[in-house]
Amino acid sequence: MGEFGGNEKWNENPFVFFEEGELINQGMEKMAPPSPIRAIYEKLAPLIIRSPPAKRYPQEPSGVAGFNILTDPLSALMPTSAVPDPIIGLTTQRTMRPTVQGKEGMATHLNILVDTSGSMYGPESNDGGECYGYSPNGYALGGEDIAMIVVAMMVGQASISGDSFAIYSFNRGAKVVWEGPSQDYSACMDYLLADYSPGDDQRPFAPSGGTDIGAGLNLIGETMGEYDFDQSVTVVITDGSFRSLSQAQSQILNSGYTYNDNFIRAMGPTFYVIIGSTSAEQAALPQSQREETVADESVKSFQEALKIEYNRSMDGCVLGFNILLGEDGNFSDFAGSLVDMARVNSGDSDITPCPQI
Repeated sequence: MGEFGGNEKWNENPFVFFEEGELINQGMEKMAPPSPIRAIYEKLAPLIIRSPPAKRYPQEPSGVAGFNILTDPLSALMPTSAVPDPIIGLTTQRTMRPTVQGKEGMATHLNILVDTSGSMYGPESNDGGECYGYSPNGYALGGEDIAMIVVAMMVGQASISGDSFAIYSFNRGAKVVWEGPSQDYSACMDYLLADYSPGDDQRPFAPSGGTDIGAGLNLIGETMGEYDFDQSVTVVITDGSFRSLSQAQSQILNSGYTYNDNFIRAMGPTFYVIIGSTSAEQAALPQSQREETVADESVKSFQEALKIEYNRSMDGCVLGFNILLGEDGNFSDFAGSLVDMARVNSGDSDITPCPQI
């Protein structure tokens, strides 16, 4: 660009000439587009992840002690001991202690087990997986993408509750995706929500092969033996087709493994979440008028297998979702249910706990 000649100013000579000069383009830093998975997470997470309720009583009663009218506050007085008048030695007060948090009976650990069989890849793969909707930039979302979003939400909920967590995956075998017991919430969520290319083998839930839930349950059992606690919540996410009772039994109650549903459930509530896709037309219909899907059939098989094994209704331990992502979809309900499972032992969950085994 030209420069003003000499030392003249514009207000002194409006006809001053420019001299030729080189136009230097400083350029701009190219901004990478946000991950479509992270974009969906950031839109929905604030609506789904709940903060723990404020404790109305930060202290709880621990016993009774004598009340001294000269030194103790009237607020501590037990009125029934001061009738008709306070008497030193006979009048009492309630002693208090801080409310215990995160101790016995509370969920202190979350296991997440994710199906990474070939069908979880999505509609653009050779395996022809399901399409659960589209990201804001038009990317077709498969089961792998859905899993990354909801698992990140569950880890986010664990961070608020202060629970440790571990993440596993299974296809024909099983592996540890995020070693536990971990409380490195931010690093894990960054790992789950990063912008991966479809062929990147470092993806958290890169799909391949068949389906063997039993291998995943067995791996959880092996690693749980190394942990220093005896309470956990376990959530299994799969899109598998288990239409018969025998298929369901072989998946979750396989006696060929050292650990199966029996061991995992003894450690705490264990949920199976079976996902499938649906159309906008089907989603708009009342539940009683919708066509039964593979996910619906699989839910019934799992519920029956657990009922036979434990001789009681276990329907609340198996949930099916035919997912549709979008303005008129039900993804928020699905994700919200999984987040509820993550805090089921906290006393602040809308999910009915599984029966105690």
